Amino acid sequence: MKSWSITEARANISGVFDAALASGPQRIERRDSDPDVMIAESYWRRLVAEFESFADFVLNSPLEPEDLPERRPARIVGKARG
Repeated sequence: MKSWSITEARANISGVFDAALASGPQRIERRDSDPDVMIAESYWRRLVAEFESFADFVLNSPLEPEDLPERRPARIVGKARG
């Protein structure tokens, strides 16, 4: 994966797009934050199709209610006094 500084990426944005399409993910680094990765939409679609959503994961879980720990009653904070 090629790394670009944010300055390089801004100056050559079409090159970053072309590289993402031709060579795969492109890493864009900033001095004050975590890097970002640019990928082609076709690659993104393959990734999304490969994994189910969290909601689907929970709904399709093989757990039964008796497999879960007993729930404690909710704690009420700041209850109004009357």
